[in-house]
Amino acid sequence: MNMDVVIGTVMFVLGAVFGSAVTALSWRLPRGQSWARGRSRCPACGLALGPLELVPLASWLLSRGRCRSCSTPIAVRYPLIELSCALWAVLAVGKLGLVFALAPVLLWGWILVTLTVIDFDFQLLPDSLTFTGTLLAVAAALLGPGARHALLGMIVGSGYLWVFAWAWKTFLKREGLGGGDIKLAAMFGALVGPTGAFLTITLAALAGSIAGAWMITRGKGGMRTELPFGTFLSPAAMLIYLWGDRLANAYLGLIPH
Repeated sequence: MNMDVVIGTVMFVLGAVFGSAVTALSWRLPRGQSWARGRSRCPACGLALGPLELVPLASWLLSRGRCRSCSTPIAVRYPLIELSCALWAVLAVGKLGLVFALAPVLLWGWILVTLTVIDFDFQLLPDSLTFTGTLLAVAAALLGPGARHALLGMIVGSGYLWVFAWAWKTFLKREGLGGGDIKLAAMFGALVGPTGAFLTITLAALAGSIAGAWMITRGKGGMRTELPFGTFLSPAAMLIYLWGDRLANAYLGLIPH
């Protein structure tokens, strides 16, 4: 069997396993529960889940997305989280190969998935996650592009959002961004660098604008509707890390010379 296929399969399984941990972390952390202790349970009937019900992706498919005890539907978000983490592992190893920087990059991406889910549900970006993610990003940068890359990325990312938040509050007299978004910008900026940080925020702002416009047209919000920006920043950072160079070159190609 081709070694690339073997590595990709192993990374997919590893990512799915960590994705299962991400589902538990994203559920328990914002609710003040320990994510490391206690068995997973059905949120509807409280049934403690056994090993066969905790197999990433497969358990949800075999149970047809329902609890075996109360038949309550299990949200499709859970296998999607596991799949996202599995795909991140495959794409990250495809980009980097089996190098020392791979470990912190993998964990950095899985934390971003966790932040996406928590911010979507609670409009909250826990400091414990953004701080840990920043340390991982710096570690990965030191094993790759270097300290200057990480420092400039953090300054550009967090500085860009800080100026935006200041301007929004000063001129529109209301909060535009929370401190968690600024800390998140430092987290992804440390790994994607200054150009990547700028592209991440631009891509997230574009996606957020499209989502906001869609909500308005569907009658689900107004011009003052607040959207959790971290939900757009986190996946945008992952996309920019993987394909930022191509996107930057495509953007520059649109500019007349």
